[in-house]
Amino acid sequence: MDIVELLLSGRRGRRVLWEFALDSESRALSEFAIHPLHSSMYYASYQVEVGRGDSVVMFGPGADEGRTITVGLEELAKLTSATKLLPVTEQLLQKSLEISVGHARYWQEPDGEDTLLASPVLTDALRRVAEHIATSALAQWWLAPVDLRTQVHVEFDQSDPAGSMTSTGPSVFDKLLRWKENLILTEARARAEKPTPVTAMIGGEWWSMPGSQLVSSTGAFINQQPIGLSCVEDGFGWEQAVIRKVSVLPSVKVLDISTADHWVQLCRDYGIEVTAHKRHEWYRTTGRDRAWVMPDWFAVSKCYDGVHLSIAGYLALAGECLVVDENFASVIAGWDPGKTYWFTDELRFYEDPVSWHCLDANNEDCRWVRSTEK
Repeated sequence: MDIVELLLSGRRGRRVLWEFALDSESRALSEFAIHPLHSSMYYASYQVEVGRGDSVVMFGPGADEGRTITVGLEELAKLTSATKLLPVTEQLLQKSLEISVGHARYWQEPDGEDTLLASPVLTDALRRVAEHIATSALAQWWLAPVDLRTQVHVEFDQSDPAGSMTSTGPSVFDKLLRWKENLILTEARARAEKPTPVTAMIGGEWWSMPGSQLVSSTGAFINQQPIGLSCVEDGFGWEQAVIRKVSVLPSVKVLDISTADHWVQLCRDYGIEVTAHKRHEWYRTTGRDRAWVMPDWFAVSKCYDGVHLSIAGYLALAGECLVVDENFASVIAGWDPGKTYWFTDELRFYEDPVSWHCLDANNEDCRWVRSTEK
């Protein structure tokens, strides 16, 4: 799949395209001018969310009138097609990716923007943006497998770099064994509880990445900022982080996930059923109410030293309903783009840890800088 089809095929990829178009409009107009693309999506997404009963509120001057404004998909498509797109830069692509990741939410329905962007009415308009990005070739590295030479580990809210994570502690085997035991118990407990309608607002585990206790790593953007600093699903507004370079043996066997077939085959070969405890969340995010499966990472670890989700794979697959067979489907959720989870104890951290901090952590314009920077 080329970069154009990849960006169009998944909700996170489509959101990258939309954010690039929005940024193009924003930079072309003054702050106080009318931004038709932005305002039209604002009203259209509000109507989508109100229509399905989401707890959204419009307030402030003009709110009474705003609640009555309707914008059709055809108008959104026309405005998107008419927006003059900025030349592609690494900075623009990075910002669009970061915003897209920040809007991921697989424990409930997609937000209004993601819902509208999935409409075929907008496909041609979004394709224009995708082709514009593809022409630059600056996004081609999103397709790349894991680069073992550039891996770094990110620890958030670690104010003491000297106390940062080391390779000591429970083995990977023990961590994954406990992960599997907990998953089995969670599934059994959910299955034993009184059955409830799939629409019931029952919270639970919605993620499907390997256990959070495992060491993970990412590469870096062109500006050398670690991807794992700003591209985090369901983040907590962290303001500090410590970065350590990761040394990986060149002989490690890493499974790269970049297509639906990769994930589906993983579920077929190493699947474990998770229907009972993920049914409600995955129904809300996909609309499907049938049996669910995800990879048994304990079993996977017997064959691989790590599993890597490429940025391309993330944009095309995250949050999507991936059909495994006639009975089961699966969802990639909670897994950040470009992240590798390691199933080996043979990792080493080298060089001194580097502290970073986040400016305007709770703002969409937040940015991470090295702590020595002003």
